[in-house]
Amino acid sequence: MHINLDKMKSRPMCKNPSSILIFFLISILGCSGPKVLFKGMPQNIDLKIPEATIVLGDIIDIRISSLNSESAAIFSTNMRLRTDNSGLIARKLDGYLIDSSGDIEIPIIGKIKAAGLTCSSLTDIVKKRLIEYVLKPHVKIKILNFRVSILGEVNRPGTFDVVDQNISLPELISKAGDFKKNADPTKVMLIRDIDGKIETNYLDLTSSNFLNSEYYFLKQNDKIYVQPDNASLAFDFGFFRNLADLALITSIILLLTK
Repeated sequence: MHINLDKMKSRPMCKNPSSILIFFLISILGCSGPKVLFKGMPQNIDLKIPEATIVLGDIIDIRISSLNSESAAIFSTNMRLRTDNSGLIARKLDGYLIDSSGDIEIPIIGKIKAAGLTCSSLTDIVKKRLIEYVLKPHVKIKILNFRVSILGEVNRPGTFDVVDQNISLPELISKAGDFKKNADPTKVMLIRDIDGKIETNYLDLTSSNFLNSEYYFLKQNDKIYVQPDNASLAFDFGFFRNLADLALITSIILLLTK
């Protein structure tokens, strides 16, 4: 059998040049595979769950009770109890606002410095102040406006109220429906307000070192931004978008000329 090598050399390798471009684009974008977090994570990790610290602008709920309900009633705000979705809003309206000096003012016992304290520490202080007026007081304090936000490459971005005043970054990502395929877990931005100053940090969630960092557990009003990976950025803003447009136009022309 005789094979004409000259004809093979002159024969085009692909009748549709746009297919090469399309294949190339798919290969590039297909690099965004499953996101593997906490690589090399050790066993038996001992994580201490921190207690939330009260900060300026917080709204706190203080519930005071005792054996004598009448004596305890004068220390309570006019709390409107509701069972519908507006209940939390009503509690915030009736709660104690931490003022610009970091104080709250409770009827009869006066001002108390609250900013910088945990809820349990503030509870102990309020109890000591109440002993003079109330028999065996019971105090329960909670931050009402503990909320965190997440934006960017997650399936359900938004702001989430945290009822138990404790949430980790992985838990927030789970609440937001997990990462999208084009998310970059190696450079997640955390924006945190510390004493009126905005602090920005970039976190690598693929490293097990993140588990022991001060950013694993979030603080109230933390904001998270999940960036797209490099391949997605290149497609959206750079050279690959032009290639995709060229491939699409070429494909349409070839279909019309068939």
